[in-house]
Amino acid sequence: GFHGFTLIELLVVIAIIGVLVGLLLPAVQSARESGRRIACVNNLHQVGVAIHLYENALGEFPVGWLPGGSRQAEWGWPAKILPMLEQAVLYDSLNVSNQTLRDAIGDASTRPLLETSIGLFRCPSDITPPTLPGGSNNGPQYNRLFDCDNCPSGFEPATSNYVGNGGLNDPMPVIGSNGNGIFWSESAVRMSDITDGLTKTFAIGERHDRCRSGTWIGVRNPPGPDMWGSYWVRARVSIKLNDPRPINPTNSCTEGFSSAHPGGGNFLYCDGSVQSLNDDISFSNGGVTFNNSNPTYNAAQLGVYQRLGIRDDGVPLVAP
Repeated sequence: GFHGFTLIELLVVIAIIGVLVGLLLPAVQSARESGRRIACVNNLHQVGVAIHLYENALGEFPVGWLPGGSRQAEWGWPAKILPMLEQAVLYDSLNVSNQTLRDAIGDASTRPLLETSIGLFRCPSDITPPTLPGGSNNGPQYNRLFDCDNCPSGFEPATSNYVGNGGLNDPMPVIGSNGNGIFWSESAVRMSDITDGLTKTFAIGERHDRCRSGTWIGVRNPPGPDMWGSYWVRARVSIKLNDPRPINPTNSCTEGFSSAHPGGGNFLYCDGSVQSLNDDISFSNGGVTFNNSNPTYNAAQLGVYQRLGIRDDGVPLVAP
């Protein structure tokens, strides 16, 4: 006749199933992360196509952000390439060409459009909500109100995980002087300005939830420091990739590049290629002097990471 399971046999079967599930789950999670990484790379490729279409049309990459005044929000480079990302209707509705971001925020009819989540600006591995949460009740990484003139209380702009390479400098050079990355204030970079080579200088990289992410709409107070200023749309390479320091009391990775992908992050190069850089890439700010108008550095003392972020250091390197 039928011989049923004893309690011991049942427990053994359950234990075996538990072991198998334990073995399979990491593989499933790894496969899912691999898929998310591929989607993130594809996003960056399409953003790269967009900035090259912009350059082909106007002879220069989009300006990093418009200067604006204190607490007067202005458009950033992602808003400028919306038409090249099949978002021409949004671009026209916001009247990006003819009004300031401050005006768009102050207008009750256009303000909701600034909360539009755009898939190409979101890395699937990131857990930041579609709009950047305001206030400080959810921990320091969520204290990111886009507070400006004409910003109503609690205004939350749409999230972006892709920020432009502003180069080495902090603070950024004063308006009218020369930044050493790809995206900076007022003046736009031309292909001929990237003397280290398009394949050896990156244009855009990732920033994820722990480091407050970014937004595609622009900057809230261009002259200001940290997330009060231009860091909503740009990062600097004098901050380590995935800087492990906590946000408080330092600015740490809120001013740099970071990624939710294990071990490194994805970067779009000026030639349109996308490569992953590891957290342990050579990093050194040796010989760097920061100031507003004339930042200086000794290229021979810089790390590989810094050199890949500076378009004209004269020591071009192939990304590892």
